[in-house]
Amino acid sequence: MAVFAHPDDEIGAAGTLALHARRGDRVLLVWMTKGELASQFGGMEEARVAEIREGHGAHVARLIGAEYRFLPFRDTFLTGGREEALALARLMAEFQPDAVITWDSLDVHPDHRATHQAVLSALKFCRIPKLVGEAHRKPVRLYHYPRKEVLRPWVYVDTTATQEVAEAVFAFYQEFYRWPLTLEEFRARRRLRGQEAGVPFAEAFQTDSPQAWPALP
Repeated sequence: MAVFAHPDDEIGAAGTLALHARRGDRVLLVWMTKGELASQFGGMEEARVAEIREGHGAHVARLIGAEYRFLPFRDTFLTGGREEALALARLMAEFQPDAVITWDSLDVHPDHRATHQAVLSALKFCRIPKLVGEAHRKPVRLYHYPRKEVLRPWVYVDTTATQEVAEAVFAFYQEFYRWPLTLEEFRARRRLRGQEAGVPFAEAFQTDSPQAWPALP
């Protein structure tokens, strides 16, 4: 399960999610809001923006090979509080994820920070039957976008095999929003991550605890 605040937040995990989908895992993309306050739409009505961005999410989910859900919270109104966490927890109890990817806890956007906080609470709430019914009590690995200020282990994923999916996701948004970042610059950033890991292309995350490598006691 990947949980983000707005459609387009998922770009940094697209290759990893596509890898899971290709190997036969169920993948669920979750957005807390529909990003209806995006400034690129000018004065367009919020309902119309929400409709457009929901379509974006559906398209990207198809590119990745994922299922998707939008939760009914408002853009810029996320708090990371109980209501948001409970909505996520019920979804976790239904989907039964082995791993969750989300935003880091220090991002400049308050919705991104709130999403991280809601995910943390949801990972606890989903284990409580009185809150979610049939609880999800198996261990869940938490990953988040990396940030050097956060002192947690980094995990690199070799996304060379799904680089074209990541580029397709980026190119779709870049063309729509006319971002100044070019496809070649996007490719170069991913190539740099790959160099850090010794592979052609990579995505990076941080995790709340070290990986249990099979070769280690």
